[in-house]
Amino acid sequence: MTEITRRPPVAGVSVALLAAAFGFAGLGVASAGALVPAGVGVLVLAVGLFRASRRAVTVGATALFLGVLYAGARGGATEPILLGALGTVVSWDAAEYAIGVGEQLGRGADTTRLTLVHSATTLAVGVVGTAVAYSVSLSVGGGQPVAALVLLLLGVVALVATLRGGADDGGSNRTRR
Repeated sequence: MTEITRRPPVAGVSVALLAAAFGFAGLGVASAGALVPAGVGVLVLAVGLFRASRRAVTVGATALFLGVLYAGARGGATEPILLGALGTVVSWDAAEYAIGVGEQLGRGADTTRLTLVHSATTLAVGVVGTAVAYSVSLSVGGGQPVAALVLLLLGVVALVATLRGGADDGGSNRTRR
């Protein structure tokens, strides 16, 4: 019997890094200064995936999100900032999920379908949140402070984190016999 390698599967790593690159690109369009924290975030997220470290993944996603906040504070265009935020949230969720799947099933398991379904669900929730944020941004016009948009983005992140937490419950509320 062979030993299971408890690392994130390639499918999960690929989705997480693709989403992080998408967020990085969006932030690059929004504000050149956002590339520094976002770039550090992508690198730390990649290291976290390589080492299967949830802490490093969270630090990397946080650095990416600091790029979102920087771009918003500098008055970057709304659309690329929202796309950067969406990429950040999806990359964080996909990375966390990949680490969890790797711990349970190992790197060698075929988790492509599982990973794609989970990430597509996260992306769908994120797209709805992004559409709501964009609608609010359009409705308030240019006279409102960017801080309102940043707070709305934080709300979207909190919503995704809450939905993710409920999905990870896995029935742990059941009484054990």
